[in-house]
Amino acid sequence: MRRHLFTVLSALSILADPAAAAGHAELASALTAARQVAPASEADFHHAAGAVLGLARVAAEQSGAAPALSVVMVRRGQPPLVWTHGRLSADPRSPAATGDTPFYVASQTKAFVGLLAVKLDAEGVFDLDQSIADIWPEASLPPGAEPAAITFRDLLSHQGPFENEALTFRTAYSDRVAASDYGRLLSTGSEARAPGFDYSNLGYLLYGAALELKTGRDWRDWLDAALLQPAGMTRSGARPGRFDGLPSYHRWMGARGWDTFAGKPDDLMHAAGGLVVAPNDMARWLAIQLGEANEAVRPEWVREAQTRQVSAEIEGDVIACQGYALGWNICRLGSVDIRAHGGSYTGMRSSMAVSPELGIAIAVFSTSDSLTGGLSQTLIQTFFETAQDPARPTPSPEDFGARYAARLSAFAERRMAQVDERRAGEPWAGWAWRPTAADRAAYAGRYRHPTLGDCVVSADGEVVYARLGVVGRALEPAAPDLFAISDGLADPPDPFRFERADGRVTAVIWQDQRFERID
Repeated sequence: MRRHLFTVLSALSILADPAAAAGHAELASALTAARQVAPASEADFHHAAGAVLGLARVAAEQSGAAPALSVVMVRRGQPPLVWTHGRLSADPRSPAATGDTPFYVASQTKAFVGLLAVKLDAEGVFDLDQSIADIWPEASLPPGAEPAAITFRDLLSHQGPFENEALTFRTAYSDRVAASDYGRLLSTGSEARAPGFDYSNLGYLLYGAALELKTGRDWRDWLDAALLQPAGMTRSGARPGRFDGLPSYHRWMGARGWDTFAGKPDDLMHAAGGLVVAPNDMARWLAIQLGEANEAVRPEWVREAQTRQVSAEIEGDVIACQGYALGWNICRLGSVDIRAHGGSYTGMRSSMAVSPELGIAIAVFSTSDSLTGGLSQTLIQTFFETAQDPARPTPSPEDFGARYAARLSAFAERRMAQVDERRAGEPWAGWAWRPTAADRAAYAGRYRHPTLGDCVVSADGEVVYARLGVVGRALEPAAPDLFAISDGLADPPDPFRFERADGRVTAVIWQDQRFERID
């Protein structure tokens, strides 16, 4: 099912070769031990930071660059460098973004939850080595996935040998699934997959629900009380509705301008991708990852969360990684293994990376999904490689800006060509049909999918709306009983078709999923 009402983020590509990955990991560890990498000097840190900011500033000036961009750089024991550019929206009248702007960080949430899990394990609150069966004894999984053999440590390192489309889709794109409903959905919506590492949201979703069932306390409250507040991260949290000054999300459409929309509501903030973090707060978080003393987090817990749990070849836009810890990718850059994680959602991108060996860290936030993931990784790569080798050549800001501008233009042209091509397709029959008042009344009702929940269709004047969970969209009429649904102007339309029996509307077909009428 194409996740479109709420377009899905691009997953990391996994090249499954465990033996090769393990060999690479052993070689990397041996090289690091032999070289005894020294921490980056203050001069080398500032040189690397200057190179990054030179590229970031020129990128931010290009047509189609993210309306807001922020870079945070930290060296152990020093005040952080925090640079923030732009406004909360593409509207030039909107307020300026600042170091206290809460940016959505999507899957970077996993690193926060990973550290929380280590802390609560050490404190005896939630044992990471208990199994799915310990929490959901009634759950049944596909053959090859034995609930009693799969621990929460496995799940947080993406090693559970099953997947569950209903849980991963609903929590990210339609509604907040009650912790009490996870057992049923595990049994009815899970499918087997090959054993080994496979990146997804599922393990973190299960941990969040299990933590609530075990303790009676929401994971968001645990995170706030156990990590964020003790660290002084007062402009960060898993309920963005509590904060003012939230930025909009954006998609660049070239000559057609920006597709701008509001961020995710609180009910779609989940344990695999449900945090907003301000740049000033990110500086505090990165310092903790580098070993800064903190009343709530012991250094050994940080080290455990950063320790490799599984080897895997993970290909990114710019940086390749070789393993996964608890909420961190482990990636070789130069002579060190950095801990890194990105965040991706419709209209935004973010990344962070830490090198305990070098004693430095960086994070990048952006309020656009248009070539900003690759930009973030390029800035991260430049930062760590330049800190290790100050003589490393870097592109001139002018050349970098020109190339980035050309890529943004080409990207927007390709994106909108896909939209135009989809809209010109035969199924839409020229978009000439308009529903009558009787048609609109016939469509209105509640339609149910066994695992995805209820889709509610309503009419307001001449417009027909569909709502799945907490997210609704206006439907665009195309042909009799056929509408288009999309995430906005930059999203190719998908069919949303009503099905009739004896003249009565009885079902909705959205892509390959069938919702039966229940009213």
